[in-house]
Amino acid sequence: MKIRVPEYARGLAGSCARRGVLAASLMTLTPPAAAQLDPADPASPEAPATQAPLAPEGEDADPPEAASAAEPGGLTAQEAEPTERESAPAAAGIDASASAKGRGPADEPEPALAASTATATPPPLRLELLPPTAYPNTPTPGIPWGSLGLVIDRLQWPYMPKYPGPPELRVGVSGFGWVDSSYRSLTTDLETEDSQTEYRMQGRFGLRVTPVYNLEEDYFLQTNFEFIANVDQNHAASGYTDVDDAWIRVGKWKYFDFQIGRMQGFEVYHFGMGLDQNTYERQGAVSFNTAPAQPYGLTDLWDRGLSTGAAALHWYFPEWLRLEVLTRFGLSGQGSDLGVRPVGVLDLGWLKLKGGYERRLRPSIFEESEARIETQGYGGELQFVLDPWIELGGGYAKRIEDAFENDGAVRPAGSTNTQTYGGFLNVRPYFEDWLVGFGYHHTDWENYNFDDFGERENSQHDQMFGALQYVLWDKLYLKYVLAYAKGHIEDRNDSNADDTGFENEALSHRLRLMVLF
Repeated sequence: MKIRVPEYARGLAGSCARRGVLAASLMTLTPPAAAQLDPADPASPEAPATQAPLAPEGEDADPPEAASAAEPGGLTAQEAEPTERESAPAAAGIDASASAKGRGPADEPEPALAASTATATPPPLRLELLPPTAYPNTPTPGIPWGSLGLVIDRLQWPYMPKYPGPPELRVGVSGFGWVDSSYRSLTTDLETEDSQTEYRMQGRFGLRVTPVYNLEEDYFLQTNFEFIANVDQNHAASGYTDVDDAWIRVGKWKYFDFQIGRMQGFEVYHFGMGLDQNTYERQGAVSFNTAPAQPYGLTDLWDRGLSTGAAALHWYFPEWLRLEVLTRFGLSGQGSDLGVRPVGVLDLGWLKLKGGYERRLRPSIFEESEARIETQGYGGELQFVLDPWIELGGGYAKRIEDAFENDGAVRPAGSTNTQTYGGFLNVRPYFEDWLVGFGYHHTDWENYNFDDFGERENSQHDQMFGALQYVLWDKLYLKYVLAYAKGHIEDRNDSNADDTGFENEALSHRLRLMVLF
């Protein structure tokens, strides 16, 4: 059976573009200088012909079957954008018939008249629904519609280089929406807490607006802001509205850039098709009052903070190498929040090796206090992509955290070690548009709070899942996830050497509907 592989790993936008569904709204206003050009005048240079937008520089042209989608809304170049010969007379207030037959000295307007009739004209602007090329697919990000392809922070995205000719300013629109309906049951051995059952509907919707100015030699200035609307969600940063990305980036396409604002860093540890971010499934065997160790994937400085911003330098050359040095600073519950996170990615398409290190300091904002939390962590992952059938990977990450009191003394209960290891497997069966995924992740945690028997407080957490996904109409992702988690929690005391803690077990079913555009 023939497998349809979309133009980029996210699958949805590429498929829609080939079918002419992704329509772009194009507005091009002619600058005043265009009104001075007339092909009929030998002394005037030939007016350039307006043509349909071409593929971005460095990209292949659209195949013949996609020609209808090359022009926004399926229009021809003449329908979507007036030629200079048509628009120039109207823009300059000159009769179109006079322009068509040429101008002589007697026809030239007086300078005072020209000044009085000239009108200010806005610069050219391209407003568009982002095409598939905005999401780079080289090197191969993953199998079609797989979880690796949804990691869109791996390259310069949205990738919006200059089209031949005007305008310099492009404004792209894109976004996503997902809704989860879930059932979760939890049993616990803790005598003071009852077992629990939860029914939830969670959701997250994002609308991105991305303006970019393209300059000479592929240099660019880009900004991006992403508005969020939430349905009940495990996301402490907001209630029902939020902003995810809000950043400025300047650099050269496919070489380097500097980015600053609210953003995520490069992903190192990948969870697969389950344990999605901002879901209760990701927390695992968490009860109303207790929580086992949470997974760590070099993630202390990776995600957007509540009261912090980030600045990062990126390098993207050659094609198989990507480097990021990210700093994050602002405020935290402890006081100030400072950190640095270098990450490197070796990407050959079929093989990806990711690794990084992070160092974080959270000192008190009071100068006389020595209270602080010092954290360092490292991790890496090896991934394989056998396009279009299989993607898999396995990784490991460890964090060491030291806490200090106001007088500089070590706080044992707040000084911890955490390590997480695991892997994922996504497989495309013989059936078209289907995907099956599996994953397992184990986390160990312990602190330095020794009891009188020489034992530390510790916790272990096993999380595993199976997922089944179908893509309907090349637009709608339908994903079912069955997840199981078991957490062991020890709260040591000095009176009972046989105190070995208690266990939480959680079983959840989740159905996700997701649309990308």
